[in-house]
Amino acid sequence: MQGSRRRLRGIGANGVWELRVHAGRNPVTGKPRYISRTVKGTAAVADEKLADLVDEVTGGEHDGNDITFGALLDRWLKHATVIKDLSPTTVREYKRLIEKNIKPVLGQVPLRQIDGGVLVDFYVSLMSPERGLSAASVKRCHSAIAAATKQAVKWKLIKGQDPALAATAPTVRTKAKEIPTVQQVQALIRRAEKDDTDMAAFIALAAVTGARRGELCGLRWGDVDDELGTLTIERSYAVVGGEHIFKPTKTHGVRCIALGDFGTDALRLHRERLEDRAKDAGVEITDETPILTYDLENPISPDTASHYVREIAGQAKVDTHLHALRHFAASQMIGSGQDVRTVAGRLGHADASTTLKVYAHALPQRDRDAADSLGGALTPKRRKQR
Repeated sequence: MQGSRRRLRGIGANGVWELRVHAGRNPVTGKPRYISRTVKGTAAVADEKLADLVDEVTGGEHDGNDITFGALLDRWLKHATVIKDLSPTTVREYKRLIEKNIKPVLGQVPLRQIDGGVLVDFYVSLMSPERGLSAASVKRCHSAIAAATKQAVKWKLIKGQDPALAATAPTVRTKAKEIPTVQQVQALIRRAEKDDTDMAAFIALAAVTGARRGELCGLRWGDVDDELGTLTIERSYAVVGGEHIFKPTKTHGVRCIALGDFGTDALRLHRERLEDRAKDAGVEITDETPILTYDLENPISPDTASHYVREIAGQAKVDTHLHALRHFAASQMIGSGQDVRTVAGRLGHADASTTLKVYAHALPQRDRDAADSLGGALTPKRRKQR
């Protein structure tokens, strides 16, 4: 393996040299890769340091071991699934990103060849017209890669700097949330009442609680406190690989929220309809019975709920989807003057800063109200005319 040196400036012992050693080709672009280093000293010193760098690249620090990047990703995901206690849906998404986007390009590349330049070229290739991934999708790929390489440094599979730290993921431009109006949500509920009363109850609960779809599907009648008019959200329901599972909420927290008159009435009407259905079927509704169910035994699937809302929204000529009802609830609360911490607690955000970041669009009116209030306080009062 050959290397080269180039004088940058200075002479004699004050000379500054750039050393470069060829280290194979970029696995994404096919262009030559070089390990470079800057040293100070005489030409003899530069030659000595160049020989050391050649040794490193050939079989030392830059050579690492024979593990492939794909093998690292597999090992990391197994580790994170257990140690980090990732949810099944998170594991499924990581697997999808790794198998579909990362492994086809970088899976067989030796880990020692992965550096910041390789990763940046990889991200650019993902966003090319041929692949067409969005910035958000590429950033998710970067998150998985960064988590894996960070762990590889801890495992001493990577010597020196974490390569992901030298790579920048694309900027994701936040789009304003598309939020249905009160009239549009009412239209959805009315339409569903004529078509599927179970889904009408689902839509009503989604709008009044702001809960995530899996949390709504995971609700049981034992979670309802009729005396206090509250609902406890402590689990989520998901279908992963055909398997139906209950899991903790996204933040692993439990929250108790008030239903209000609208929510209480919607649940009461839904319970009456389920009681009639249970009587006809000869079964009994218990605390373990799902609130949102077709067969009085299994929860409605989250995907089923999402597809239904899309369909019924089209029939009602409303351009919206199920998750937009969560945005609706948040915006209505913030717009009505509720403090952000209260909104965050109701939505199940671990930190109020998340609420501020996601729903900043709902704050301008509150800002104008605050300005009017401050202006009114500061405006001098006119003296009464005698």
